[in-house]
Amino acid sequence: MKAIKLWSICLLFTLTINNIQAQYREVGLVTSASMGIMYGPVLDARPIYKWGKSIARVTTIRAERTYMNYSRYQDNNYFNMSSGFFTGQEWRKPVTDRLYFLHGPEIGMYYSSSINYTNIAPSLRYQFGTLYQVNERFNIALTAPMSLTTSFGKSDGAWNQSALSMGLFSENNLIVLTYAFEKRVRK
Repeated sequence: MKAIKLWSICLLFTLTINNIQAQYREVGLVTSASMGIMYGPVLDARPIYKWGKSIARVTTIRAERTYMNYSRYQDNNYFNMSSGFFTGQEWRKPVTDRLYFLHGPEIGMYYSSSINYTNIAPSLRYQFGTLYQVNERFNIALTAPMSLTTSFGKSDGAWNQSALSMGLFSENNLIVLTYAFEKRVRK
């Protein structure tokens, strides 16, 4: 747990230094783009923040699904929570004046916990997609990830579970809506 705190502080410091030098910033929401019948929240919008020297290359940080649930059933208490975040780099290559091909790596993790179970799942992803500038301020993007995820589980006080999964476009595609604070700067 101390390593996670130290890593988080270093990440926050690095992101703050980079953000101070940024000339281009976007803030918005990200949600899963799914087709067909979906289990889970219908609108799972999560915050995302992007910054860089121009629209061509931005650093990203986004939250993943976060929830807390407590219930009591037949004199038993049930509690679980989950959260996560991803940070990465996004490169955008213009296809037309307002349409961009985007790609870039992300690294992050999911954390979930209940009364007698904890799971930490670090993940490495690579996004591919397109970004369309609706106007000078509003952008919409659709991305599809390739991912490599490992998972470590602790139950009854012992870290006794682990898994490794690799997916080629097996996770949900993401729709990203952002607002740019500065007009685009091409470099």
